[in-house]
Amino acid sequence: MHKTRLVARHEFSITLGRLSYRVFAASVPVLAVIGFIAVAIIQAVISDDATEEATPPQVVTVGYVDLTTGDDGQPLFGGFQRQGSTTFAPYPDQETATRALLEGGIDHLFVFPASYMETGTVVEVREETSGLMEDGGQSAALRRFIVENLFAGQVGTEQIERIVSLYSLDTLEVSESGAPTDDDGFGGSLFFIPVGILLIVSALTASGYMLQGLSEEKENRVMEVLLSSIKPEHLMYGKLIGLGAAGLLQMVIWAGAGVMFVLSLGLLIDFPPGLALAPSPGDLLIALAYFVLGYALLGTLQAAIGAVTTSQREAGNITAFVILPFVSPLWFLFTLLQEPESTFARVLSFIPFTAPITSLTRLSLGGMGIADVMLSLAILSLSVAFAAWLTVRLFRAYLLSYGQRPRMGDLLRTLCGG
Repeated sequence: MHKTRLVARHEFSITLGRLSYRVFAASVPVLAVIGFIAVAIIQAVISDDATEEATPPQVVTVGYVDLTTGDDGQPLFGGFQRQGSTTFAPYPDQETATRALLEGGIDHLFVFPASYMETGTVVEVREETSGLMEDGGQSAALRRFIVENLFAGQVGTEQIERIVSLYSLDTLEVSESGAPTDDDGFGGSLFFIPVGILLIVSALTASGYMLQGLSEEKENRVMEVLLSSIKPEHLMYGKLIGLGAAGLLQMVIWAGAGVMFVLSLGLLIDFPPGLALAPSPGDLLIALAYFVLGYALLGTLQAAIGAVTTSQREAGNITAFVILPFVSPLWFLFTLLQEPESTFARVLSFIPFTAPITSLTRLSLGGMGIADVMLSLAILSLSVAFAAWLTVRLFRAYLLSYGQRPRMGDLLRTLCGG
């Protein structure tokens, strides 16, 4: 354990000293600062524009000619002529009202024909060269004016409101069982989806350093010096721990920058309620477990590739076969988002290569129960242990091999204990 810690500490410090690691780790905080400054500037511009445009409501005069006749022999539209900032001014005939419109005495003109009750037609009179009229809210005022005049004394104020604004549509989502879905799912998606993205990038970065380091040490013959002091398994576990810690630190830096960015934006704009939800300790533990196990599996397989290959270029050509299965759930992301509880999604949650990303995606949508989570993590843990056991065999057999990559038969005999 002492030698493993020494290797882990060395790999962690070496990785943190890499310029590429520092730039990559600092990229998200820098982008967060730039994004905050951009939003602040936009908000300031919008606020200035709103202040300049914040003038008292313009009083609009709408002329109308009422040719209708009610049961009492009187025109229908004789009252409720004040609607907010809009005033309805009656005119005795269309000719007089049209002259007022052309002279600028009124802003709009409507004519209620004698057949209005039968047809519901209202005629708008406007200048030929005026083009399309800018509504300016007159449609709502006209609607309320008509409703209040037609139903005054027949229905109450609340009924008038419902007639003017018939309904506002809300939605309730239910699961396949018919039970309402949890509203907190929005907050969950805002946690698990970014964690999934961070897991992909951080795990690929850390495991890439693992492969790069092993290849360089083999090519430079440094491996011979290392193995004269420590056992292959100490070297492997130390590298996994050290690089994993560096990847986790990178993930924490990015997550912290993201949280600070969201909290800072909350000072400028109003977010939906779900965005303010903090992840529970259980969510944090699940996300951490998937990150650690996902990285451990990917890093172990990258270590195996580094052990059996003879150059960094050769290792890079093979590593795609490890990375592609790991990121393959992204190919089915639309399906996972649409049906997170489907059999296909569940199967991907139990396959070690696809489990981390698939499970975090399903968790973000509330489509994965605690039983599935525990089973998925158990399978992933066993897979990591098995992969580490096999990789130790390859380390012992091929870390000092140079010149020619071992054949498939040799690899199989080594893995099977031959």
